Amino acid sequence: MDIALLSILALVVAILIGVWRSDINVGIVSLAFAFGIALFSPGLDVAEIPSFLPSDLLLMLIGVTLTFGMIRANGTLDWMANGAVGAVRSKPAFLPIIFFLLTFILSAIGPGNIAATAIIAPIGMAVASRAGISPMLMAIMICTGANAAAFSPIAPTGVINTELLKSIGITDPGVPLQVFLGAAGLQTVTALFAWVLFGRKRTREVASKTTWFDSQPTRRGTKNDYLMLVAILILLLMVLVFQVGIGASTIIVGLLLALFRIGDLEEGIKSVPWNVILLIGGIYILIRVMEVTGGIDKATSMMTEFGTPESVNGMLAFTTGILSVFSSSSGVVIPLYIPLLPSLAQGFGITDIVSMAIAVDIGSHLVDVSPLSSLGALCLAAIQDKEERKELFHKLLLWGLAMGVVGGILAFIFLDLL
Repeated sequence: MDIALLSILALVVAILIGVWRSDINVGIVSLAFAFGIALFSPGLDVAEIPSFLPSDLLLMLIGVTLTFGMIRANGTLDWMANGAVGAVRSKPAFLPIIFFLLTFILSAIGPGNIAATAIIAPIGMAVASRAGISPMLMAIMICTGANAAAFSPIAPTGVINTELLKSIGITDPGVPLQVFLGAAGLQTVTALFAWVLFGRKRTREVASKTTWFDSQPTRRGTKNDYLMLVAILILLLMVLVFQVGIGASTIIVGLLLALFRIGDLEEGIKSVPWNVILLIGGIYILIRVMEVTGGIDKATSMMTEFGTPESVNGMLAFTTGILSVFSSSSGVVIPLYIPLLPSLAQGFGITDIVSMAIAVDIGSHLVDVSPLSSLGALCLAAIQDKEERKELFHKLLLWGLAMGVVGGILAFIFLDLL
């Protein structure tokens, strides 16, 4: 069999195994397949496979998740979230917007979309239940807010995206911010649409339940809370002003927090998602094997047969959206598609690879409101009533699948037509 085709089939089978067996890490499967292909490839040696490991990327992920795990364990992020809720007691109808903004900010400043949702979802879904806000609307606003900021240059998904873009030759320092703003803008459109569709008509119902907010206890900020805020500001300055790498910055800040007993290093280490790191590492290695064996070029030529230069971004957003419903957005879909972009651009005769990257990013993340994704599942888990949880499952699944189509349409309008 053609080795290039074999590498493509290996990736497809690895993803299908991950869908079929949730207890098996796709990274392990991908790594095993990579070694297996190397055994039969005349131009590839098994000893080369470890060199394909994206060590810089994985180090960045470890640093970001470790440091913000320490900040989260301290309770600082919960304190910030509760403070934001208290700020809108007089206008509870705007709570969905506030939770969108709150999750957006938390996701953007470093913890990332999953961590921000894990922090905000229990609070937001409880508030929605008690204040008469649609739980579907609150889940959409929280998940979309988290994903709209997921491509922040200092958030884990943004780090992954930036490193993948660098690997295909996109090294302009302004590109990460451009991708972040583009992805954030298009995803915000869907959140505002959801708020208008599901939220505004219930303003009077929500406004009549403001007494619930008056009885909620508040926690005063501690010395460690304020020191953690200073640490976040220092981290932002190091990355955005002094151009220190995000991996180095987070590890340095994390060590300082531990040395001065401001944060718990053990809690930070526990928060590092080693399974995700293994997933990304394995997928990345298999994709590098695809590149070496010609699988990337073959996959690109197959995709160009189903698209046109005038609709390539819409096609990318749609296909990544559908795939992302059943697999990891940042662990599988983005590492799979970003390396394809230069060849796709060449095949279609276009030069704007950044727009193609934005299409991949929004397509793969708009669907993550689905309860099959980590974000949707976190919101669903915060619902206590079984019947309400069952109803919300179907609604979020329908919304998530619909976003696969909506993502394609938005990308076509804003990235292809305009």
